[in-house]
Amino acid sequence: MQKTCKTCGENFEIRDADLVFYEQVKVPTPNYCPDCRMRQRLSFRNERTLYKRICDLCKKDGVCLYPTDTPFPVYCHKCWWSDKWNPMIFGKNIDSAKSFLEQFGKLKNEIPRIGLLVINSTGSDYTNNAEDNKNCYLLFAAGNNEDCMYGRLVQRCKNSLDCDFLYDSELCYECIDTVKSFKCMYGERLQECVDVLFSFDMRNCQNCILCTNGRNLTYCIENKRYTKEEYEQKKAEILSSHKNIQKTKEKYIEIRSKVIVKFASTVKCNKVAGDYLYNCHDGIYIFDDFDTKNCSYVADADNIIDCFDCNNIYTGAERCYNVMGNLSSRNNIATIYPMYCNDVHYSDSCYNCESCFGCVGLNKKKYCILNKEYTKEEYQKIKEEIIENMKKEGVYGDFIPPELSPFGYNETLAYEYYPMTKKESKEKGFNWQSQTSGTYGKKTIKEADMPETIQEVKEDPLDGQAGILKEILVCSDCKKNFRITKAELDFYKRMHLPLPHKDFECRHKERMSKRNPRKLWHRKCMKESCDNEFETAYSPNRPEKVYCEECYNKEIY
Repeated sequence: MQKTCKTCGENFEIRDADLVFYEQVKVPTPNYCPDCRMRQRLSFRNERTLYKRICDLCKKDGVCLYPTDTPFPVYCHKCWWSDKWNPMIFGKNIDSAKSFLEQFGKLKNEIPRIGLLVINSTGSDYTNNAEDNKNCYLLFAAGNNEDCMYGRLVQRCKNSLDCDFLYDSELCYECIDTVKSFKCMYGERLQECVDVLFSFDMRNCQNCILCTNGRNLTYCIENKRYTKEEYEQKKAEILSSHKNIQKTKEKYIEIRSKVIVKFASTVKCNKVAGDYLYNCHDGIYIFDDFDTKNCSYVADADNIIDCFDCNNIYTGAERCYNVMGNLSSRNNIATIYPMYCNDVHYSDSCYNCESCFGCVGLNKKKYCILNKEYTKEEYQKIKEEIIENMKKEGVYGDFIPPELSPFGYNETLAYEYYPMTKKESKEKGFNWQSQTSGTYGKKTIKEADMPETIQEVKEDPLDGQAGILKEILVCSDCKKNFRITKAELDFYKRMHLPLPHKDFECRHKERMSKRNPRKLWHRKCMKESCDNEFETAYSPNRPEKVYCEECYNKEIY
């Protein structure tokens, strides 16, 4: 079945398997293509854009996701979860003469929102979508970490900085897609590695520099064996200055462009099309997923079954459709942040709720519509009337309209994966945030005067100098000002690393640019005489040699 996307105008296919799922959850076929559907959901997720703001209830200073000019109040974590306010007092009667989504949007702009989504963390005020972290800073979508800074999707790690998609690792720096590794720097797709630098797709390797597709290597440089002394000398030379690190980065990029890659980064997967997958079965268009079964058009997921069109959905979710930010919830449709909820539709930030429609900020409630409670019979009757009216409007099943997002497009993950200009986003119905966070033009040290080595860095004031912890630096890319924290400086000294010349956001963008996009192309294996075809996130204009799994394994192992 073919349809035309209402946003981009492109034709897209609806498979027979998709039709089976839509029939099961009783929704019409989608009006938007998979990319536009995912972009719409991501436009409701701000992770890293933080603002200083006073809690509108207790009046204490804090950090939150929202600037000061929002139409809704913003409460700190303690106040939002307290008994000092009641979301039920905002309850409204349904007006059948008006659009339901219009009424829902009005309710969303009246109810207080929580400043940050943080659970059970200590000493980690500048984190978001995070839980069980200790002494962490500017860490996002992360949990169970200690002494980690500047990262996204960091899980169960210690003493690591500037890493994304890092798991069960320690003392890592500038690594992405790395698992169970120790003291690795500037690496991609490292697994069970120790002391590996500027390397790609390495497993069970130690003391390697500028290596690719390595398996069980020790003391290697550019995949050639060296003595321990030669290795240590090369490592010390690279890390001796910021200039040498930049030169090594350029060499790594050149080596990386010529590498042989498997068409997708998948482990223990069967009948899937996507990338960065582990133990996933039966699904298409899925990315960064663990332990999924019969799921499609899903990204950033873990341990879910029978879910379509979801992002950031974790821990036992089942039969969810068009959901953003789901935790241990089932049978939810077109909802934002349903946590431990069942049968919740077109709602936002509800916890431990069941059978709710168009609700915001509820906890432990049942049979509610627009935050007003009904009997079971009344709820079912009104719910069916709303759904019928939404079907007549042609919007039921589609995600919440982007204009109802509390964020500007440029604040959200949508901007990272699907970048657009202000004009383009406005034309497609998305909001835009003109108020920017951060400062410019207040540097106290010029980029040209930045210390080249960590030995040159003075922590304490000396000879009229302020000391690096008091200096205001400037990013070499975006020109935004930033500072070095004490914990960060201690890490650089411990790892013998020079100071960064970019702010944390530009460093993050640089890392993410190394990962494949969330898009698939139909290609053929580039190994001569092989006719295997596949869906891959490596576009045809990429320089890498893309092999099918069989040819890749023969070449690497």
